[in-house]
Amino acid sequence: MENLYVGIKGHVVCIEKSSGNEIWRTKLKSADLTNVYYEDNNVYAYAYGHLFCLSAANGEIIWENDLKGLGYGACIIAGQQNVTTMSDQNNAASAASVAAIVAATSVTVAGDGGS
Repeated sequence: MENLYVGIKGHVVCIEKSSGNEIWRTKLKSADLTNVYYEDNNVYAYAYGHLFCLSAANGEIIWENDLKGLGYGACIIAGQQNVTTMSDQNNAASAASVAAIVAATSVTVAGDGGS
């Protein structure tokens, strides 16, 4: 991946890794924390109770889901390759804990044998 995708204050910003230059910026909903996840040339972002799918090429909003009835809490976005989390006290340890919980849950469910 040649670019970084940063979620901050209700925006997603695409930054070129080699130069640090901003490629594009997309405003979502007003939120202090914006969770982002990259997969298959799309950037998925959570802000203020809404989930967005953006084009990684230009930041255009492809779709939006307001996740009706789920509120505005912390959000975990899991794809086929990674898990990403954002909370008020987000740090490397909490992200690792969430990944470990997801992995442990997956192992437990897979090893349950249907009982």
